Amino acid sequence: MKLRLAIEWFLNPDHLPFIVAMRRGFFERRGIEFVLIEPTEHYDGLSELLEGNIELATNEPLHLIEQFDHRFLSLGRFFETEGGVLLKASSYEKLLQGETITVTTPVSNPTTDAIGYEIIRRFYLKAGVNVYREQVVFVPNGFEHIRYLQEGADAAWLYFYNFEGIEAAHAGLDVLYLDARNAGFANFSALDIFVNRSFYQQHKAECSAFLQAVRESIAFIRTFPEEAMEDYYAYTQTAPSALSDDILRSTIGCFDEYFVSDHLRSLPILEFFTEIGITDLKPEHFKTAFLH
Repeated sequence: MKLRLAIEWFLNPDHLPFIVAMRRGFFERRGIEFVLIEPTEHYDGLSELLEGNIELATNEPLHLIEQFDHRFLSLGRFFETEGGVLLKASSYEKLLQGETITVTTPVSNPTTDAIGYEIIRRFYLKAGVNVYREQVVFVPNGFEHIRYLQEGADAAWLYFYNFEGIEAAHAGLDVLYLDARNAGFANFSALDIFVNRSFYQQHKAECSAFLQAVRESIAFIRTFPEEAMEDYYAYTQTAPSALSDDILRSTIGCFDEYFVSDHLRSLPILEFFTEIGITDLKPEHFKTAFLH
């Protein structure tokens, strides 16, 4: 059976389980003709999933709340890292002095901007400093956080440590990592696999086979990381480098071969979003987006 999965960004090491599963025959052995789709925009995969044009998509768990729709079903969180807002150390003083900062982001809208601001507000509040909404200006841009920081942006949102964090270190950028640990919020720097609910109900066996293949792939990646890295370079037709090697090694530690669809894992995110007033989604409704 053909299964089409749209990723949430440009193809990168976060998607390694799908690449390895294709190259090692984990999908094929289960009768799955797998198609990996790279989107033009961040929300394209979710839109296509809702329309029934594809069967699967990956995206951050925050969008299950922000874009909540009864047609979405999460099959679980296969990847999790640290992340949030990257703030240049040279820009830290601006907010202390009541100035404004610019935050580059590829997903600017009222909801995501509010989340990014809240992370910044909580980080500074721990130092006894109040940051006001008008001091934080979100600028819609592409995915290339590090380039925009180098070109003058003060901060970047949303970053994943295993990718942009490693990039920042290699670029020699002096940055502060505003994440769940030091800013005090529920971590959502992760990726879930989403499926169209109607498709799942009609094709449970095929979805189960797909999940088995992904879990087998993650187990392979964790056991044979160098071979998995070779698969990545071969599939993407890119040459190894010190940067890409470090990103891959950091990413490999973020995969969970035992991932399941459990609403309790994402419930703290819903509670955080409810607390800051960006959703009125009830826990009992949110629970329906998961198998357990």
